[in-house]
Amino acid sequence: MPDSTPPDASSPLIDEALAWLVRIHSGHASDEERRACAAWRTKSSAHRLAYAEAEILWRDIGLLPNGDCAGSADLTASMPHGTLPRARRRIKWGLAACVVLAAGWLSWGVVQERLDLASADYRTAVGEQRHVRLEDGSRIHLNTDTAVAVAFTPQQRTIRLLTGEASFTVTPETVRPFTVQSGNVSTRALGTSFLVQRHQDAVTVTVTEHAVQVSATDGRRAPAAVVRQSEQISYSAEAGMGRAHAIDSNAIAAWQRGKMIFEVQPLAAVVEELNRYRAGRIVILNPALRSLNVTGVFDIGDPDAALRMIEQTLRIHDTTLTPYLVLLH
Repeated sequence: MPDSTPPDASSPLIDEALAWLVRIHSGHASDEERRACAAWRTKSSAHRLAYAEAEILWRDIGLLPNGDCAGSADLTASMPHGTLPRARRRIKWGLAACVVLAAGWLSWGVVQERLDLASADYRTAVGEQRHVRLEDGSRIHLNTDTAVAVAFTPQQRTIRLLTGEASFTVTPETVRPFTVQSGNVSTRALGTSFLVQRHQDAVTVTVTEHAVQVSATDGRRAPAAVVRQSEQISYSAEAGMGRAHAIDSNAIAAWQRGKMIFEVQPLAAVVEELNRYRAGRIVILNPALRSLNVTGVFDIGDPDAALRMIEQTLRIHDTTLTPYLVLLH
C-alpha cells in the first residue's frame, strides 16, 4: 500500500517541489524541463504528494490559478480526511519560516543588532544616503541601511558603526584621536578619508586618502595593521584579520556618486550588493548562475533596473513572488 504520509515541511522534497514549480510557471520553461519535472513527480508517491501540496500552497497564496492544481486532484482525493489541510499548514509555516530565516530577519543575532540600533544617533533607511557634519568639522557619509552612534569626549572621538557602510572624512586633531568601532574591529584615522563596511560578523576597511590603523578587538593577539591609500583590509569572525591589499578605491567608493561598479564580479556577489539597495530579497534559485561574471556600471537609485539589465545580458530569468521576493533561475 503506498505511503500517503505527507512529507515534513523541512523535507528536501518540499524544497525540490517548490523549485520545480518556479521553473514550470516562470513562463520560460522548455519542453525538456517540463519532461524532467514530470519524471521527478513520478519517482514515488512521496514526490507526487510533495508536488501536489506545493501546488495547492501556491494556489492558496495567489501564485497559481485554481485550474493549475487539477493534476493533483486524484492524489489529494485519496488522502485521509484532514491530512492535506494539516500538511498545507505545515508547509505554509515551514516555507514562511525558511524564507524569513534565509533572509536573516528572525535570527537572534539580527534581533540583538536591531536592539543595538536603538542607540544610533544617525541612520538611513534601505536605499537612502545621508551626509552628517560632526561638531569637530569631520564628515560622515552614510550609505544605505546604515546606523552610527557618536561619542565625543575631551580625550577622544569615537564613532560606532552599528550596521551598514559609511565613509569618514576626518578633521585632524593632535589631542583627540578619531576611531571607528565596528564589531570586533577598531579603525583609527592616521590621515583624512576612509570607508568602513560592516556586514554581520565581517568588516571591510578601505582607505581613499592617507592611512588608517586597523586592529581586531576579539582577543586574538594579532598586530595592528597600517592600511594606506588605495588599500583595503577585511576581517571576519571565522578567519580573523586578513592582509591589506591594493584595490580600486574609486570603484569601492562609487556609491558616494550614486553608482555601483562591477568588473568581472560573480553574480552571487552582485546580487548581494543589489539587495543592499532594495527592500526585500533577490534569491538565486539555480546554483549554476552564482558564478556567472558581471561587468557594468549601474545606478544605485534603481536596483531593479540594474537587475533587469543583468538578466538581459546573462540571459537569465526571474520569478517575482511578491515585490519583496525575486527568484533568479
